[in-house]
Order: sequence, then structure tokens, then C-alpha cells
Amino acid sequence: KEDPNVVIFGEDVGYFGGVFRVTEGLQKEYGPHRVFDSPLAEGGIAAIAMGMGLNGLRPVAEIQFADYIFP
Repeated sequence: KEDPNVVIFGEDVGYFGGVFRVTEGLQKEYGPHRVFDSPLAEGGIAAIAMGMGLNGLRPVAEIQFADYIFP
């Protein structure tokens, strides 16, 4: 609430609340512009987070399992 530049995104973190429900209810509380789903592409999630950070936002990118980002 204190920092409107914080955004949370990742696979199913919006309405669904994430596979482990760690973001459950956050989209309802903060709105879909700050808590939203992303495509199922871990590299894309990381790239979007970097771009957001470079443009002044404070992204919290959720990637479900580390197995998907390591070769």
C-alpha cells in the first residue's frame, strides 16, 4: 500500500492466488494493475521484471519452480 510502484506478477498469481496461494487475495486488495498473471514463460517473466525495474517500478516476479529457469 505504501509504495504504488510495487507490482507482483507471475504464473497464476492474479485471481487464482498462485499455485501455493501465497498471493491469494492480493489482486482483490490492490487491483489487477498491480497484481496480475503473466504468460507461462520463465525467461519472459525475468525479462519483464528487468524492464519494469529499469523504468522505475519495483517488480516482484514469481517463478513457481527453479527447475524451469536452469538448463
